[in-house]
Amino acid sequence: MGVRALSEVVTPAEEGAAGGVMRAVATPALLAVTMVAWVALWAAGVPSIAASLLGSIVIVAGLLFLEHVTPRPGLDARPAGTLRSDIAFTATTTIVAMVVPALVVVPLARMAASAIGVPAVWPTRLPLWLNVIAAVLFADFMSYWWHRLQHTTGDSWLWRLHSVHHSPRHYDFWMGARVHPFDVVGFTLVGYGVLALLGAPPLVIEIAAFFAAMVGAVHHTSVDTDCGWLNRVVPFADHHIVHHSIAPRDAGNYGNITTLFDQVFATYRIPTPRDSAPVGAWSLADDYPQGAYFFQMFSPFGRFWQRAIAKKDPSANRELNDGDSGTALGRFAGASDSAIR
Repeated sequence: MGVRALSEVVTPAEEGAAGGVMRAVATPALLAVTMVAWVALWAAGVPSIAASLLGSIVIVAGLLFLEHVTPRPGLDARPAGTLRSDIAFTATTTIVAMVVPALVVVPLARMAASAIGVPAVWPTRLPLWLNVIAAVLFADFMSYWWHRLQHTTGDSWLWRLHSVHHSPRHYDFWMGARVHPFDVVGFTLVGYGVLALLGAPPLVIEIAAFFAAMVGAVHHTSVDTDCGWLNRVVPFADHHIVHHSIAPRDAGNYGNITTLFDQVFATYRIPTPRDSAPVGAWSLADDYPQGAYFFQMFSPFGRFWQRAIAKKDPSANRELNDGDSGTALGRFAGASDSAIR
């Protein structure tokens, strides 16, 4: 897989001031507009699930438009035959992410808390906006450690499920939803299920969950971004693409909603606007079936997993770690193979 040559870098002078502003604010502005739209719909009496669906349409349309008019240069092209399966994953992931928290996990967690006598310790008397911020930070803390464990526990079930998300060798909006349903449920349980157990109000959880989903959309995109200091708050695409790198030195950036805990626990990696190592997953086969939806659904299990990891080319690790500054990949050398999956 290729990495953009240094000669292909577009300098700020070449792109102009307007282009630099566009790269800095387009996706943050789209995220803000989507959240405002959600609040406006909810305030107008639209049910929260319907508001989430309509808000998702806003952000999907916006990202696809931006990917078309301001694509990030130097990314590998999407392989032929993969769009259909990634769209199918988008449908699956959207349904699971919206329905499971609101209709399954949160109600069951509240029932369990009542049945076993878990005290409601959540500070419900706080203003709604402060409650939402607290819920976002709590969910982010829980999902940070869950996500970090997925990447640091070898061939555990945590990694097997999560490897589906890291299997794409391309980076754009549609690949972002290539997430195994059980992986989505795991994130939901450790984040929003625990919030419900602690007594957080359902509305607060729903807003926090929608915000998390929208952040996930804006950091899986091929829009040309350079969000600068905003990446110290929320992970945008130039930050999160580093997490998808197959270069061992890039292991990190585990925060899903904010980058706070990456900074606290020293796993924050510097964003790479327009420069990045190839993306993918270290343990998966070079000929992993990129366009096979049903195979990817079953890939964490049994013989499917053995197929998913078979035929791995051992020279790939050496190529990324040979330290040869004369090659494009050599720029990303400098860490052991075991540092990242």
